[in-house]
Amino acid sequence: MKRILLIMITLGLVLLPLLAAAEVRTYTEIVTVKVDDDEYTARKKAEQRGREQALEHYLRDVYPDRAATLNLTGDEKYIKDLEILESSVEGMFSKELKAKIRITINEEAVRAYLKRQGAVTGKNEERRIVVMIIPGKMDTGDAPMILDNVRAEVRRSLTAAEYTVIDSDDEAVNQALTEEADYNKMVKHMNKIADQLADKGEWLVLGKVDVSVAPSGSAYVYRAMMTGKTVSLASRDLMWEGNPDGAARASKDEAKAAIRLAAIAGGKKFASEVVNALNTKTLTQERRGARFELVLPTRGEYRLERKLLKLLGEDIKGLKNVSQKNRGKGDMVVDLYYAGKISDLVDLLMDNFEKDAQLKRWNPEIQGNKVVFK
Repeated sequence: MKRILLIMITLGLVLLPLLAAAEVRTYTEIVTVKVDDDEYTARKKAEQRGREQALEHYLRDVYPDRAATLNLTGDEKYIKDLEILESSVEGMFSKELKAKIRITINEEAVRAYLKRQGAVTGKNEERRIVVMIIPGKMDTGDAPMILDNVRAEVRRSLTAAEYTVIDSDDEAVNQALTEEADYNKMVKHMNKIADQLADKGEWLVLGKVDVSVAPSGSAYVYRAMMTGKTVSLASRDLMWEGNPDGAARASKDEAKAAIRLAAIAGGKKFASEVVNALNTKTLTQERRGARFELVLPTRGEYRLERKLLKLLGEDIKGLKNVSQKNRGKGDMVVDLYYAGKISDLVDLLMDNFEKDAQLKRWNPEIQGNKVVFK
């Protein structure tokens, strides 16, 4: 018995430092939110924002190279524990709730998600989707709240489908929204916007939200009507377009809650249709090919340009529709379609360039849908 006890004590002494070394990621977040309805709703909003901030800090700490392209949207499954340590409400006419929240990350759930998405192995670049949601006609005058709910639901649904969402929090996306926040104008200039955001992702989702209120018996029907398109940033192919909507029925006294429910339902349907379209059409796109651009340092050497066009025009598997965009003293720019991933295209080109003493010295750099050789 003494011997067993001695073994147990020894094991305890060995395991204790190991247990102590296992770091628990806990963050204390300071959050301030507006009290629009009641304090309970504000506390829930503060908890959600606290989760988002803690996950953002966790990603920056643990995955610093990937943090800019990852967004976990504060989903509760990524949080092990949450406690509001302090909270207070200040202000007379415009009230704000300030809360100090302690949050412990569920690291296993985060790692499982990142592994599925490919972030740990650096493959999630193929799943980036740029989302731009803008207001249309708003009969209720609650545009900021409606857009916040739609965007949150779209982000949540797309992230759950294992896409990396880049939206209005990103500086380049926000700038594009600020310049032309009108749906028809943005559709008209879709290619220009796609060029501006080409290095941000693989697809661009553009959506508009119109809100209407109509009487229905003794109550009202509140409707969030979505209009949207999804295009490939590489080929400009139209992947999806549609007009889903969300609705909620309530009395006038419950208008805010009903509008929120309608916005959430609209955002959920919108995201669902986008995901379904991408899941079916991306396979077709891969067979047809995506548009890519090559920048080659020929310095205007005509013979070198002819040699490259001949090389690219040969029977290279998956490569088609090769055309030179410019002529002159600078770099040679070539448009082409390739049925596959851009990384595979680079490998294919390098294999062919290896056969030439001059070309094999060039080094490629992938920039969105562009490959720049230097």
